[in-house]
Amino acid sequence: MSDAPLDAGDDAVPWLFDEATTVHAAGDGRWDVELRDEFTIVNGHPNGGYLLAVLGRAAVAAVGEPDRHVVGATATYVSPPTTGPAQVHTELLRRGRTASQVRAALVQDDRVTVDVVMTVARLTDDPPAWGAVPPIELPDEATCRADRRTGRSAIPGLDEPPLTKVLRVSFDPAVLAFLSGEPSGRGELRAWLSLADGRPWDPLALLFAVDALPPATFEVAMTGWVPTLSLTAYIRAVPAPGPLTVRFRANVITGGRVDETADVWDSTGRLVAQSTQLAAIRMP
Repeated sequence: MSDAPLDAGDDAVPWLFDEATTVHAAGDGRWDVELRDEFTIVNGHPNGGYLLAVLGRAAVAAVGEPDRHVVGATATYVSPPTTGPAQVHTELLRRGRTASQVRAALVQDDRVTVDVVMTVARLTDDPPAWGAVPPIELPDEATCRADRRTGRSAIPGLDEPPLTKVLRVSFDPAVLAFLSGEPSGRGELRAWLSLADGRPWDPLALLFAVDALPPATFEVAMTGWVPTLSLTAYIRAVPAPGPLTVRFRANVITGGRVDETADVWDSTGRLVAQSTQLAAIRMP
């Protein structure tokens, strides 16, 4: 698999996402990576979806078939890595005609920080054989972007993390009650989502998109950040050009943990990705 970024024109600067997820073969199923500051959130820790995309790039490289993509991933976040050098250790568990399984671990300072098993396969343009998740209805992107609260910190009193400069997030104004300190109690965020430098979405970047919004629990109660413990993502299709729409919902909060689900649609209204995650939360 080439480390070269997507073609953005002969004189264009490489896309930031591709630079930040580049892996370099180090032999024996190992890949050197450099975790970037731009993709950090609270306390300087890299975003979980970004880490999943780094591991996904290494997994596809380990399979050695660049026309295949990660279609399913289940990750355990053992401990938060820091920015800087790290390695991805890959193990090809099974090579199949239609799907292959790869285990990938992010290792830093001789300890595993993220451990994931991924399914790598081809994506098709076929419509679903059964079932559907209708796209959400949002005000148009310009209307959402015009809301002055969109540019404010997700955690009142704190500066925006570097990640907010990587993403262009335009929230539905109806889900921003938490920014005034009075969450609605609905536990749902909805937004338009693009990469700030204009890079088009693709299956690898969808692994980032499923964990790109702030915690949906912000619309339940005012808490600190909500660290991900485990995350399962499904990539359904190659997204059409244009912004994504994302719905992120909290389901049940109990025992200091919450499960959240994300649904992601492309610009045509096709469901292209989903995720469910378990996160830690400290209720006030």
